[in-house]
Amino acid sequence: MGSYEDKVAIVTGAGSGIGRGIVERLHEQGAYIVANDLREDRLNDLPSTDRIVRVCGDTSDSETSQRIVTAARKLKSGVIDALFNNAGMITFKPALEYTQSDWDRNIGVNLTAYFLVAQAVGRVMIGQRSGAILNTASTAAGHGVPNNVAYVSAKHGVIGLTRALAIEWACYGVRVNALSPGFTESAMIEEFKAQSPELYGQRVQRIPLGRAGRVDEQAAMALFLNSDEASYTTGMIAVVDGGGHALYSGFQAPRISN
Repeated sequence: MGSYEDKVAIVTGAGSGIGRGIVERLHEQGAYIVANDLREDRLNDLPSTDRIVRVCGDTSDSETSQRIVTAARKLKSGVIDALFNNAGMITFKPALEYTQSDWDRNIGVNLTAYFLVAQAVGRVMIGQRSGAILNTASTAAGHGVPNNVAYVSAKHGVIGLTRALAIEWACYGVRVNALSPGFTESAMIEEFKAQSPELYGQRVQRIPLGRAGRVDEQAAMALFLNSDEASYTTGMIAVVDGGGHALYSGFQAPRISN
């Protein structure tokens, strides 16, 4: 894994799940971090260190993007080395029950915010002729998922955004990739497991590796893609899902009987 010692990184959605995992690994490697989350209590729960600057705010508001960039540029000579665009939300309901407010909020947080933060950070990276951006997509970015129309639509958009920026900014030395996590243990998944253990078990059974992913596994791939060791990688969509994407939906992964 590439070293982030003394590098400046921005992480949105930093207070929980994959975002928190990314912050913890960056902290272990000695990075300067601007951690953003909508919830201040989650930010306050991050490691206490002068190398983590907390910026509370909604990334679908362009003003938040500017505050994040301003905070990052104060950390080390105005340079921003890496952006982990990770904030997200999800609304489960049938498409016919979606209100315009439901749609606008989901698209705003899961897609528009990614563009706004990437654009604000991209201006700095283009000026310095270096930098790496990672957008968190989802395996839902390549498939349909029931009762999840806005999330699926937004994550498909994140893939398009990633590829478009990767091509447009490559000439400036700025790389843009995406991480597409599969079923990964998080607070949301733990709640799902507690409420619907049978459905949770069925979901895990469809994963060829036979288990849900871990946050640290997603964070490891995220850090690699934004590291110098991935310096020739841009426009890539890294699917980290235990083999689920490779499995045709009409089949089930083989299991060894005990």
